Amino acid sequence: MKNSKSIQFILILFSCILGFQSVIAQDKISYEDFSVLNNTSWKGTLTYSDYQSGELVPISATMQVFVSEKGIEQNIQYTYEPNKNVKAVTKIRKNGRYLGKQEVVSKTIGTDGTITIITLAKAKDDNKKATLHFTYIFSSNSYKVTKEVQFDDSTERFFRNSYEYVII
Repeated sequence: MKNSKSIQFILILFSCILGFQSVIAQDKISYEDFSVLNNTSWKGTLTYSDYQSGELVPISATMQVFVSEKGIEQNIQYTYEPNKNVKAVTKIRKNGRYLGKQEVVSKTIGTDGTITIITLAKAKDDNKKATLHFTYIFSSNSYKVTKEVQFDDSTERFFRNSYEYVII
C-alpha cells in the first residue's frame, strides 16, 4: 500500500515537472529557419497606418535578403522614396530566443513549409511606451511581416504596418 502511494506521488510530481517545463518552454529560431530567404529578391508593398489620419498608406518596395551566420541582411528600396531606403542586419541572439531585440514567442512550420514566427519587443510608439507584436510569415515564394502595437496603458492592439512581398 505504501509502495503504491509512493509511486502515485512520484508520478504526480513527474507530471507536474513536465507540465511546468512545457509552460516555460520557449520556441527557438536559427539561421537555418531563414535559409529559404537566402540570396533572394522580392517585390511588394509596405503598408502603414498614417499617424495623423489613421489611413492605410501603401508604398511600393523591393527587397534583397542574404542569410549567413553573421545575420539576416535585408536591403529594402522604396520605389518612389529612394532617400528612405534601408539596409539592416538582424542577428539571432540568446541561443535563438531573440530575433534582434525581439523576443521569440512562437515558431510554427506549416505542412507546406511556411514558417510563422511571432515576436514581442518593448519600445515606444508615437512617444508612448508600448509592446510591439511582430508576425513573420514566409516561404520560398512569399514574405510578410506585420507589426501591431499595444500601448502599456491599454489592452487593445492595433495595426501599425506590414511588409508583404512575393519572390521575383
